[in-house]
Amino acid sequence: MKNKLLVLMLAFLMVLGVVGCSKKNNENSANQSGTVQNQSGTTENTANDEYYNVYTKNYNASLEPLANNYSMYGNIDRVEEYYKENNYPGNEKYLEEVRTALTESRDNVEQFIDNMEKDAKSDNEQINKLNKNMIEDGRDLVEKIDERLKKLDEISDKDLQKSDTEFRRIVGEHIMLEEESNHDFRKMLKDLDKELNIDRKDMLDTTK
Repeated sequence: MKNKLLVLMLAFLMVLGVVGCSKKNNENSANQSGTVQNQSGTTENTANDEYYNVYTKNYNASLEPLANNYSMYGNIDRVEEYYKENNYPGNEKYLEEVRTALTESRDNVEQFIDNMEKDAKSDNEQINKLNKNMIEDGRDLVEKIDERLKKLDEISDKDLQKSDTEFRRIVGEHIMLEEESNHDFRKMLKDLDKELNIDRKDMLDTTK
């Protein structure tokens, strides 16, 4: 497994609290014609299905790869535990991996919200409101990730000479703000999931 997969990355913690396999949390199943089949075997139109299809398609394409491409840890202590048993790539390489992780996360979030703004439409007023708020919060998140990238530029050659434990702490201080782990964008995704009856497997518990 590449070391790139093992870096601590706040950006993802700000993006998602739940990732991975998802399912529509009811007994109806949507087909491609935009209808659902109910228990009696008849079909009925659902105003949310078109939005649901666009949302899940873009979520799976842009956000879920963040979980598939990185192994995330909720705090620096868990990173330290990992490196007690695994090889550390060195401070310079570690910094580059964190920078790459943040950059790819920013790009994926931006891709997601751009596509949702362009393609996602619903007859449901509440869903349209949540979608608009989610896009606005996503823009804020992109800006915050850019701020984190700029903070990484402040790490000096002197910092690179620190011990690996001290250096990881320095990097963490530059990109981690605990109060941002429950970013509004993450909450809006959860609200949309709830509105659309989507149940996602919890892959990341930052309380442990």
